[in-house]
Amino acid sequence: MEIQLHKRETFYICGYSVETTLAENEKDVSSLYDDFFLNNKEMVLKNLHGYKKGFYGLSWYTQGHERYCYLLGVEVGPVNAVPESAVQRQVPETLFAMAHFAPGEEIIKTWSDFFYNKIPEAGLKVNEELNLYFEYYPFNVHGDYELWVPVKKIDA
Repeated sequence: MEIQLHKRETFYICGYSVETTLAENEKDVSSLYDDFFLNNKEMVLKNLHGYKKGFYGLSWYTQGHERYCYLLGVEVGPVNAVPESAVQRQVPETLFAMAHFAPGEEIIKTWSDFFYNKIPEAGLKVNEELNLYFEYYPFNVHGDYELWVPVKKIDA
């Protein structure tokens, strides 16, 4: 796993979310994905101002590392009328650690290894103050993906 550092400008993700736990993740997130694609919510988001191709799985903790929200969506411009039951989140400018993965790699295991092992091994610290982490699927949600985590460089 090769970690790349990227400073990203502020951007916006609009989509549909669910609050879950690690134990309920598979059931809750699978239901969210099913609803998203079976009910044409993707098409609703494609009509938003500033829409960019690709899918995001944006996460943020709501209760320690026990509960979190997962938002399935797309990148959009900053000014939009957010569709009914959708959520739009701003991702502030920051430094991210990013790694690329092939389809089929178990996502929860990959997230844990990247977050808790590979980032510290690279001399970086997770910027938990930002509390926004995401998967990016450039083509489709069953293809290659990237994990993005806000980081700080550890002073030597």
